[in-house]
Amino acid sequence: MTARDKRGTAAVVGGRGFIGGACGEALRDAGWDVVVVTHNARLAARHDGYRWGDMLDPTTLGPAVEGADVVVQSANFPNYPFEKPQHRHSYLEYDGLGTERLVRAARAAGVRRYVYVAGVGVTENPTKPYFRAIRRGELAVSDSGMAHVVVRPAFVYGPRDNGINRIIRACRYLPVLPLPQGGRQNHQPVHVDDVGRLVAQAAAADAPEGTFEIGGPERMTMRAMLSTALRLVGRGRPIVDVADRVTRPGARLMARLPGPLITPDALDFMLEDFVADLEPLTKHYDLRLTPFLDGLRSYLVR
Repeated sequence: MTARDKRGTAAVVGGRGFIGGACGEALRDAGWDVVVVTHNARLAARHDGYRWGDMLDPTTLGPAVEGADVVVQSANFPNYPFEKPQHRHSYLEYDGLGTERLVRAARAAGVRRYVYVAGVGVTENPTKPYFRAIRRGELAVSDSGMAHVVVRPAFVYGPRDNGINRIIRACRYLPVLPLPQGGRQNHQPVHVDDVGRLVAQAAAADAPEGTFEIGGPERMTMRAMLSTALRLVGRGRPIVDVADRVTRPGARLMARLPGPLITPDALDFMLEDFVADLEPLTKHYDLRLTPFLDGLRSYLVR
């Protein structure tokens, strides 16, 4: 019997995404057969190893995870973190209600283990809507009766991220970089491959259960993160502090537009501090966390 036969099948819901894709690669490297669950029905029909599963449609989720030993959930709504409630593209529908739907489907399909990629910042009794939705999903997982691991990443970066990379592209044309509150938010950037490796370890039958936060080895402000990345690619820019009295009215105005670039809730989310308590992770898992500059150099420097 090969290592792959011993590992079994892992269904990665959101496996075409930035974090989900890294999870799928790490699981394959660890010997799993990986099924990518996507909301794109046509794509799923055309490709082996893909299945159709829509977080908004519970009737699709059972067939999507049928035969899986492990389900990994790393699914975000389109245009995350900018919600479109009129299209059910929201934290509640995906992280809250969507997780509940997927947990029910996984349990009915006989899945033995569930790994939920949530996010740093969730508390026992959150007050903000996005954290309330994620906490609702976490509780659905922990109360499911399945073996489970909740992974809470801090700010995740890598070759396919839409944060740092989007800023780098924009600075081809911007003489300065405007940042809400001057980018003083505290972060602990973690390379996407580190998150993938943690998920692959957490999928193992004997892996420690519970909730584990993951961030990189350094804490820094958003301002420092972006300045480091821009200097690395030769696009250093002066940073302009954009005050709340400008950003919040602007977010309210743009939220009324079709396909808004920013909304008040998304602005609040962007202004959060995202730092991780690494003690439980380092105690129970064997993982070398990538220094920020090393991670950037791995894909920004050619």
